Amino acid sequence: MQMILFQMNQQHFLISADSVEEVIDTVKITDVPLAPRWIEGLINLRGTVLTVVNLSRLIGMDTAAENRNILIMKQNDERKGLLIEEVIEVIDIQEEDIQLNATEKFDYYSGIVKFKDQIANIITVNHLIFD
Repeated sequence: MQMILFQMNQQHFLISADSVEEVIDTVKITDVPLAPRWIEGLINLRGTVLTVVNLSRLIGMDTAAENRNILIMKQNDERKGLLIEEVIEVIDIQEEDIQLNATEKFDYYSGIVKFKDQIANIITVNHLIFD
């Protein structure tokens, strides 16, 4: 399966490419007053207004000094942006390479993959940003 490898706060994460419509460079984000802390704001993507979620705030990490990319997430007909630090590459991961995490503390982690002398957490956030 294809996954997008990205970095946040010197940690590596993987997210399924099936849930991502496209990757864009960060654009001007308009603040939304009284929005939850993890809502970064709104963007205009080719005439469509999208909500942008700050992933680091959503999962309780320190916010990066600079966020370079937005993953345009899709679920059915709905789309939202996911603000991340930086996409590294798109890679193929085999099912057998995924080691499941036994913790129930965080419902957005769905496993761990070891490769290239590093570890990447697989995250699934659609249920958090689209509900």
